[in-house]
Amino acid sequence: MSLDPNDNIPFVPHNRRPKESLLTSLRGRELGVNRGKCSVLASRRMYRSIYPNATLHGVNCQYSFLKKFTPCGQYLIGMSKNQRAVHIYRFKGSGGPSEDRPTESLQFWDYLELKHETLVLRGTELLHKDFCLVTANGRFIIVAAVSPSTGGPSESRSYPCALNCISNLDTVVFYVIELASGKITDKREFSREYIMIAHHYGVSLYDSLFAVMLIKSQAIQIIHVKNNGKLVDMHRIGWFNHEDDEWVLAQYRDFNGQYIAQSTMSIASSTYLRGFSPKDEDMSDPRTADRHESFALAPNNASTMEPLSETTYHQVPSGSNSTNGLSPRVNQANSASNSFGAAAPRQPQCDEPHSQTLSGIKQRLMAYLFRKAFYADDGGAALRHFHLTFQQFASLVMWRMQFLDESTLLIKFGKLDCVVGKPADSSHQTAFFIFYDIHTTEILQVYDNASTEFLRLYESWADQFCATAYTTAGKDKRHYSSTCSNNVYAKDQLKKTQYGMRNARNGGSAQAVKRSLCVLPYSPQSFSDSPYLDQALFSYDEKLISALDRQKLYQDVPIKFYLRGSGGLRFKIHLFKPSPSGNGGSSGNVNNSSSGSAIGGGVTITNTNTNTNNINNNTNGAPSNTGTTTTAGGGGAGNGSAGTTTVRTRRFAQFIPHPFEPFIISVIHQQQQPTIVNFHIRVPEQDATL
Repeated sequence: MSLDPNDNIPFVPHNRRPKESLLTSLRGRELGVNRGKCSVLASRRMYRSIYPNATLHGVNCQYSFLKKFTPCGQYLIGMSKNQRAVHIYRFKGSGGPSEDRPTESLQFWDYLELKHETLVLRGTELLHKDFCLVTANGRFIIVAAVSPSTGGPSESRSYPCALNCISNLDTVVFYVIELASGKITDKREFSREYIMIAHHYGVSLYDSLFAVMLIKSQAIQIIHVKNNGKLVDMHRIGWFNHEDDEWVLAQYRDFNGQYIAQSTMSIASSTYLRGFSPKDEDMSDPRTADRHESFALAPNNASTMEPLSETTYHQVPSGSNSTNGLSPRVNQANSASNSFGAAAPRQPQCDEPHSQTLSGIKQRLMAYLFRKAFYADDGGAALRHFHLTFQQFASLVMWRMQFLDESTLLIKFGKLDCVVGKPADSSHQTAFFIFYDIHTTEILQVYDNASTEFLRLYESWADQFCATAYTTAGKDKRHYSSTCSNNVYAKDQLKKTQYGMRNARNGGSAQAVKRSLCVLPYSPQSFSDSPYLDQALFSYDEKLISALDRQKLYQDVPIKFYLRGSGGLRFKIHLFKPSPSGNGGSSGNVNNSSSGSAIGGGVTITNTNTNTNNINNNTNGAPSNTGTTTTAGGGGAGNGSAGTTTVRTRRFAQFIPHPFEPFIISVIHQQQQPTIVNFHIRVPEQDATL
C-alpha cells in the first residue's frame, strides 16, 4: 500500500462511481444487470437519468384551478375559476408536440387537451378546490360541492348523541363523475352537517368503500362505490353498531305499540261492558281526565303510531330478564348501558343537552375500558380509575377516521374543544386512537396520542396507514411513497423532528410523540406519486417541496435535487426565470431601481411564455424569502423617501407532479394577484449535455 508524501499516512484508493447517465442505465438494463425482484429497483433508478431540465414560465391557464393527475397519468383534473364546473384534461405526453419547435413557443395546449367540462348548476353550490378523489378502479372521480345551510343545528338532530354546539353547518353533496364521458353518475347529499372537506380530512377511501365522517351527527356513513359509478348506502356507525340495529329497534317499537293499543282497547271495552258512558262521568275528577287523555293518545292501528323518543329505545325495565321477543344481543347492550348509567354520575362536561346519552360506539368504548380495568391485576386500582374518569371518556367525540382495510377503521376521539376549535391547537391536546372492527362491532385496541407503543407500531407499519388510498389489500402498492417504515432517510427525518421536540422549551417526550402521531389518521390520496419525490433516489429540501399535497411557502431560491448515492446536484426547478447575473435570484421578480421610481400595484404579467413579476422598489437589499416586497402609495417618480408604504405579500407554491413522466406543474398563489402556472418538462435536445 502506497504512502501519501504530504501527510505520511496510508493512502486508501476510493472506488470511483460510474457517471450516471441515460446511456449507462439503458446499457445496464439491456445486459440484465438487475434480475428478478431487483427489476423494480432498477426501473426506479432510471429516473435518476431522466428528469425535467427545462421550464415553461407563465403558461397561460386562465380558466382552471389545476388540482391533480389521475394515477394512470392520462387525465389532469381541474376546476373552473367560478367553482361551478369540473374540467377533465387529457395529457398528451411529456414530449410535447411532434413537430420541431423551440421551447419558448410551447403553450398549455401542447401538453393538455380539454376533454370534458362538467357543470354543477344547483342553487348556491360551489365546488371545493381542495377536494378531489379518484376511485380505485381509476374510472371515476369524487368531488364535493358545499352550500351554506339555512337551518339551525337543533332542527336537524337525527340522534340524541348529535352535537348541538356547531352553528356553521353546510349542505355537502358528493358527485361521482366518470372520466371517460364526463357525466355525473350519482351523488349523495348530506344536509345541515359539519364535514371536514378541506384536504379530505373528513372522508376515507379504500377500494370500493367510501366513508364520510359526520361530526355533527357523530356518525360514520359507509358508502359502497359500484363499478358503474353508483353509490349504495351500507350503514352508519355511531348511534347504531350493527347493520340491523335499526331494524331490530323498529320491531321493538311495533311490538310496544301493539301491546299498548291492545291494553288500552281491553280496558275501554271492559268499561263499556259494565254500562258506563263517558257522559255520565265527572270530568272534574283528575283521574277521569287522565283516562280520557290516555284514550286519545292510544292509536287505533299500530302502523299509524308515531315513533317514540330515541332516548327510550335502549331502556329496559329493571329486574326483567325476559327478552320480550327481542334479540339477546339487544338486551345485552341495554343491560350494559344501564349498568354504566347507574355506576357513574351523569353530569355533562359540555354544553350538549344529551351528552349523558351514550351512543352505540361510545358504549363499545366504555365496555372495552371497563373490561380492561376489571381484569387488571392491580388490586382494583384500574377499576377505581375507570369510575373516576368515566365522564371524561363519555364526553369524547369522534373527530377523524380512516380505513385500514375493508373491515377495520382507525377512529380518532378527542375533546369537544379540539373539534370545534383551531386545528393548530389540536396537535397538543389529548386524543385517543381506536381500532374498530366493522363486522364484529368490537373495539380491538385503544391508544392515546402520547403512547410510545403506538408510535413504535406506526413506525413499523406506516405503509399500512398511508398506502391504502388506491390499493386493495396491499396489491399494486405505490412504489414511490417514502415512509418511515420503508425508507431510512424518512425515518431519520422523523427522529430529528422528535429530537428537536424533546429538547424544545415547552417540549418533552410526550409532546414529541404527539407531534409524530398528529398526522394520523391519514387523509386519502394526500401524497403525490412521483419518482422525483422518492427520498431513496433524491435528496431535496422538504420545506420547499414534498410528497404531501399541500401548499408550501415560496422562497426565492431554486429547488435543488441531489442524488442519494453520490450526493451530486442532478437538476433544479426554477419557479421564476433565473437572473442573468447568475446569483440564484429570479429575473423579473423583484427589480431594484436605483432611480427611486415607485409604481403602485406592483405586479405585471408578461405574456411571452415566461411569466415575470415586474416589481420596482426603492430598496437596495435582496428580495425577502417570505414574500414579495411592493411599494404602494407613491405613483410617479420620486426619491422614495416619503409617502410610501412597504407591503409584504406571502406567496405559496403548489406542485402537481406526473405519476411516472418527467413533467411537473408548479402553481404559485399570491394574494390579490393572478395565479402563475409553470411547466417543468424534459427537452430531448439537452441530453447530450448531461
